Amino acid sequence: MIKDVDKVIRAMSQVCGKDIAMFEVSFLAKVIEKRRNALDIKTISSYCGYLEKSAVEAEAFFDSLNITYSEFFRNPLTFALLEQWILPRLVEQKSGEEEIRVWSAGCSAGQEAYSMAMLLDKLGSVAGSEVHFRVFGTDISTSALALAREGEYDQESVRNVKLGQLQRYFIKNGDKYNVVPHLREHISFSVFDLLDPVSANPPESIYGDFDIVFCSNLLFYYAPAIRDFILQKVCQSISARGYLITGEAERAMLERMDGMKMMAPPAAIFQRKRR
Repeated sequence: MIKDVDKVIRAMSQVCGKDIAMFEVSFLAKVIEKRRNALDIKTISSYCGYLEKSAVEAEAFFDSLNITYSEFFRNPLTFALLEQWILPRLVEQKSGEEEIRVWSAGCSAGQEAYSMAMLLDKLGSVAGSEVHFRVFGTDISTSALALAREGEYDQESVRNVKLGQLQRYFIKNGDKYNVVPHLREHISFSVFDLLDPVSANPPESIYGDFDIVFCSNLLFYYAPAIRDFILQKVCQSISARGYLITGEAERAMLERMDGMKMMAPPAAIFQRKRR
């Protein structure tokens, strides 16, 4: 299997100059199988031969590697802990006009960023005083970011949003739900490549120093060396008392990482260790 995947890696490099060796082998194998089934090609060798002759298929294959799926309030335990414990602590630690800064890395169509904005806005309402915050959503997919900026979702997409949140933060327009303007004002969406060797954090955020960074449900798509590179990058952008949140399937990757400690098992919430 690995040898067959290596053939596809070489073919992609030759046909369209794309380096896909950064992705985890089992993930590549699943995408190859999906593309073979779609084209009714029986073997990987036959698919590789087809790929070498078709720039169109090479682009289609590469697009299939970019997973842009997300949900509102994905991982309910994580968001419950954020709402009831972590965010109130962060608000107490801030003074005056200091803002809470959140980075949603690999934000897809914006659900994660809007979820955090809803929690932070509600926290201000409960406290009776404004909570200053800014959420930065980044992705490499311009089409996903266009959907995020539009802030329009169908009924299936908002199924995890509580009724009170739906009424407060969305405007129903036919069978669509649009995020209200006052929430959108707290969020910036921009293109950012987590594999960029130069930039440690989104240029739009200027200096990083995030209180919370989401890097959820994307690390397991990458080979170990690339995964470590991404983790080092996002950890550099976290403030001294900041938190890193991953997907539950990625929790073990952080448990072995120096400098971070798990806060509330089994939720994949980690905090910088104090030195």
